[in-house]
Parts: sequence; structure tokens; C-alpha cells
Amino acid sequence: MKDRGIERSGDELMVSGVSANLGADSRGGNSEDVVNRQSASIPAESVNMGIWSKFVNFLQPSKVGLLIPAVLGFMVACSSQAAQFGWVPFDHVYLYLQTVCYAVLFALLYMVAYRGVEFARTHAFERSGKISAAKNEISSKNISNNGVGNNDSVISPEKGTAVIASAAKPHKRFVAVRRYFRFRYVERPSAIAADASILLCCWLPYIILLFPGVIHFDTGDQIAEYYGMPLYGMNAGKIWDHHPFLDTYLYGWFAALGKALFDNYNIGMYIYALLQAVGFAFGVAWMLAYLGRTSLNRKMLHGFAAFFCFFPVVPMCVMSIAKDTTNAMFFIPWVVMYCKLVDTKLDLLRNPWFVVAFVLDGLLVALTRKLGLYIIVLCLLALVVGRFAAKLKAAAVALAVVLFVIVDMAIPKFVFQHINVVPGTPEAALALPIQMMARSAHDHPDDISDEDRDAVDNYLEYSWDEISQNYDPWLAVPAIGWTVKGKVPVSRLAKAWLDVGLRHPDSYLQGFFCLEAGWMTFDAFSVKDQPIPKPVSVVMLPMTTSDTAAYTYGVLQPHTPPTEASETVKQLYRTVVDMPGINIPFFMALWTTVLPGFVLYYLWRRRKEQRRKIFALVRNEDSAGDHSDGRTDGLVHADNKASESQRIDVYGQSDGLAASFMTRAVSSGRSLLLKCMPWLLTAASLYVCAESLSRPGRPSPTRFVFQLVLITPMVIGFMCSGRGSQESTEVVSADSKY
Repeated sequence: MKDRGIERSGDELMVSGVSANLGADSRGGNSEDVVNRQSASIPAESVNMGIWSKFVNFLQPSKVGLLIPAVLGFMVACSSQAAQFGWVPFDHVYLYLQTVCYAVLFALLYMVAYRGVEFARTHAFERSGKISAAKNEISSKNISNNGVGNNDSVISPEKGTAVIASAAKPHKRFVAVRRYFRFRYVERPSAIAADASILLCCWLPYIILLFPGVIHFDTGDQIAEYYGMPLYGMNAGKIWDHHPFLDTYLYGWFAALGKALFDNYNIGMYIYALLQAVGFAFGVAWMLAYLGRTSLNRKMLHGFAAFFCFFPVVPMCVMSIAKDTTNAMFFIPWVVMYCKLVDTKLDLLRNPWFVVAFVLDGLLVALTRKLGLYIIVLCLLALVVGRFAAKLKAAAVALAVVLFVIVDMAIPKFVFQHINVVPGTPEAALALPIQMMARSAHDHPDDISDEDRDAVDNYLEYSWDEISQNYDPWLAVPAIGWTVKGKVPVSRLAKAWLDVGLRHPDSYLQGFFCLEAGWMTFDAFSVKDQPIPKPVSVVMLPMTTSDTAAYTYGVLQPHTPPTEASETVKQLYRTVVDMPGINIPFFMALWTTVLPGFVLYYLWRRRKEQRRKIFALVRNEDSAGDHSDGRTDGLVHADNKASESQRIDVYGQSDGLAASFMTRAVSSGRSLLLKCMPWLLTAASLYVCAESLSRPGRPSPTRFVFQLVLITPMVIGFMCSGRGSQESTEVVSADSKY
């Protein structure tokens, strides 16, 4: 069977591939190329296999990680029933048949995707961080022969690109246009600005048609608070930190700017939307430039750039004015800096300028969205498990502590009183557990002890009987309200929650799947004879028209009906998402369930297969001398055509090789996991939201998923890169700096 040095059918072949890899690294060579050349030169045993055997051999299914697609299959099946009917039929066999179908589908999909990622990682494509060997060789020959070469091959001034002109030269104007609309993927301010301008040009139709930006319901309330309107039970002139106060002041400042300059609040909000679009363009361009320093295939990099340019969800959300999009604008550069921190083994913490930028951007992320603080703190604490210097780990933990103290303690205690801000309450973080308890109250209204009832009645805004009557399967707000009484400690509520859950775990499961169904289902149809409006779609539905209340922002700026331009965007988008096949990238569950599940599957399976290779190497240590015949000697050559002086004495160094490979494998796996940590925590944070399904009369939850959509290409790029970005950084030109 053909092999590329990743996995072989026998332990002996596996050991030789690992040994050649390590031996090449010890000489400073390219280990991937060595292993690929070696495996290509080894005559494989001829085996007659049928079509099914070849298919099974390609997938190589194993028990490793198969629990992940099985669990996802069960969750998707339950969520599909919950989204359609508001309940999960745990006592019906068709639910489990549906589970098996989804589990098999996910298992096959993940196996094929895993092979695809490994293929991209290990095969010699043109990499984004350097010129491919073939083009480099052709260019050098042509330049040495006649200056420019027969094919007019030239090296681009941008590092890491090669431009090969055709025999028929295009018109100069066309060349100039093509040169401009070409991404540089270089971490220089000028190159990032040029790439950002390309993104803005592609987003320009949405920027024009969605004038004056899409103002969300919460944003309109925040602007009204900025102007002193009494909302959410607050006194006039008070700003409630239920919505982050920094967002409230930010939107209020731009609304005031529009009023002062143009006598129109909407113009000020449009100015903010334009600046937000520029911020997103620079953030995405920097992300692409960072990926350009890795060994990612350049065609994949072009695909990511095309995704950001033409995937309509991106520019539509960029023109949305809400706390979630504002937070995403600051979150992208923070994630890039965090990944660069992992690449350098935390060495960037020695750079004071980097630390200042990292902390300031982290503060903006934490102050523009409540969950932003916890995502940042958990990411920094996760660095403790990496193979980094102890002092640098301590510095990362110190940064996490400092950010938490500033945002969660110092600012509320010393700043809020001077800027008329009232601290928020924790009801938003309790949306899921309260909704689960509300489901139990709805199903079993009388089954609760007096002590637990007293805890619920004195902590939540609504009593036990009220949450039973207000319960909505797909929305948590009717049960949790807008605040909490807090007359008893939260520990008493936790005890009551646990007591009720132990008596009625089925109700808790029903409440969970109904509230979170939108993140895990592909189908949710309207059902007749239901007292509550049912969701009609599970695709992403970005808003195209402002949705503000007449008694808040509508008092300042009269509401205008949807324009013909915004309706055009809406109808064209609906047309695309209704096309079978083409609408696959628009499904919410693809971003919130399928891709996170695959990343976990990939990380787990890669870890297991690396450990299997290590164990195979150790098992062959004792029998190394008995099998060092001519055939085995040929297997351990870094290159069969190399001279005898380049032979690697693998078996004589088996202890060191095993230890070295184990260290590299563990370090590589941990680094990849750490770099995926912001993305995984962002996906997990979706389950704190109070709703997940698009419903008539309710704002779309697409804004919650926008962060995940933006950083998913970077995570895919990490998995498909042959080596870490830090290794490829060594071959990048000196003008591309951190």
C-alpha cells in the first residue's frame, strides 16, 4: 500500500518513518520531504484488495474518537425533535434510529475529513511561507540563463510569492488591476493595509446598500440610556451594565456626533459602522497575514481570503451595530496575538510593547461583552499546560489575574459611581440552568419542597409558580426576567436546582435541548396547533434592517421603514440560502456543532496515533539487532539515493529517538490545542445565550455565532499546516516582524 510517511501497515515501517523523520531533523533537513522521499522509494508489498477493502483501508476506522460522532449524533437527533415539537421523545425508538443515522454520518464525515487534513499537512504543496522548491529551481535556472527566463519567471517583491507570467503578456492596465487585487499575506503595515482595502472593496456593495447600518434592539436601548431615559427599572440618567457600559458610551458618542454634525443620529451610527468595517478589514487581513507565515498551502490561503471577501454573512454582520459585533472586532487581533504567543513559547511576554498591546486589547474584549473576560482568562490559564518556561507561565497567569481584577472588581468599585453606571446582575449567566428548572416547574408544578421553593422565590425575579406559567421552550427570558432579587445566597438556589434536577432529570434534559436546539439541529419546521410560534429556519439570518423600539431609540430618531436597497440584500440572501447544496455553509449547526466536533475528533485521534507510533518504536528496540538486514537498512535511509555517509543508525539511538519523538509529539499536540482554545471556548460560550433559534418577532441569534465564523478559517489553517508557524517564521524575511 502506498504511504507518505504518516501511517504504515506494520510497526516496522512505522518505526522507520518516525526514525527517518527524527534523523532528518537532527541533520537540520526537512523531515517531511525526507519521509515522503523515503516512503516513495520503498517498494510496497502488493496486496489484492477489493473496492470495499480499499475504502476501509483509506478511512482506517478505529475506536479512537468515535465516541465524539456518536454523542453528536444523539444531540442532533434530540435537538431536531426539540426544535420542531418542543419536546424530545426519549421513549420512542425512532429517536434512537435517527441517532444512529446521524452518528454514522458524522463518523464517516470525520474520517474522510481527517484524512484530508493529514493529506494537506504532509504532502509537498506550495507553502505560503516560502517559495516552492520546483518554482525556485525553475526561476534560478531561467534567471541564470537569460536574466528573466524563457517563461518570464520573476520573484515577486513580496516575500514568499512567485509570479510566472504567460507567454502572451496581458495589457498593462489589466496587470496593474490584477496586481492590486492580490493578497500579500505579509505582516507589514503597508501589506496589511493593502489586503484590508481589497476586503473593503468586496464589502462595498453591502456597505452602501445597508445604509445607515443595522441597529439592533439592544443597541437602540443603550443609546436611549446614554441620553438619560429610564429603562429596565433604572432611574433617569443611570446606565445599567446589563449591556456592557463601554458599548453604551461608544454608541452614544457616535449618535451624539451625528446629531451635532448632521442633525441626525443615524448618520452618526453609520459613521461608526464604517469605522467598524475598517476595523474588521484590518483584523481579518492581519489574520490572513499570520496564516501566511505558516506552512499552509497557498491555495487554501486564497480560499480563506475568498471566503472573507464573498461569504455574505461576513459583510452583513460587519454592518450590524451590536455588542457582539463590536466585541468580535477587538477579539480577532487578540486571538492572533494569543496564537503568536503560543508560537514563540510565551517569549513575546518579554517584549513590553507586545504586553501593553495584548493587555489593552484584552481589556477592550472584556469590556465590550460579558463573556469576553472569561474566555480571555481561561485561555491565559490554559497556557500553564504548555511546555513553556515556568517564569513565563507565571507571567501569563499574572496577566489573567490582573485582567480579572481590573474588569470584575476595580472598575465596578471605583469607576461606576463616577460615570452613573449601575452594576449588572448575574441572571444572563444563569439562563440555561434557570430554563432547565423552569421546564421542571412547567412539567411538575407541585413537586418541590418548601425550602427549595423559598430559595427560588427569593432569588429569582419570578417565583416558582410564575416561571412555570411563563415557560417558553425556546426562549429563556420569560423565565429568568431581567434581574434577580438576590435576597438569599446563590448557594441556596444551587441547592434547590440540584434537588429539583435529581427528582426530574428528564425535564432538565428537555429544557436543555429545547433551549440549545438552534446550535445543534439542521431542520426546524412550523407545526400547527401550537400556542407558541415555532422556528422556521436554522440557517444564519443576519439582519438587514434596524430593529429599534419606538419608546427608546425611536423617541430620538423616528423609525424608518426598510429601504428598497436593504430589501434587495435580504431577498438575494434568502435566495442563496434556499438553494440546496449551496446553502450548506449557511447552516448554523455546521459552525456551532459539526466543526467543533471535528476539531475535538482530530485532536484526540492525532494524539492517539502519535502515541501508537511511540509505542511501536519502543517495542522494536529489543529486536533491532536481529532485524538489521539489508532490507531494514534501506528502510532507515533518509534518502535511498544518498551516500553511505548519510545513513542514520536508528537502532543504535532508539532510546533517544523515542524520547525525542515523544517530546515533539506532545509539544506539537499541546500547541495546537492551545491555539484552538479561544475558538473552542467561543463555541462553548454559545450555550450561555438565552436563545438559539430564529423566530418570528425575535432578533436572529446569528450575531452570537459571528465570532466563531470569523476565526474558524484560522483553526482550519492550523490543522492543515505542515509545521507550526514558529518554525516557518525562521524562513520568513526579516522585514516581516511581530
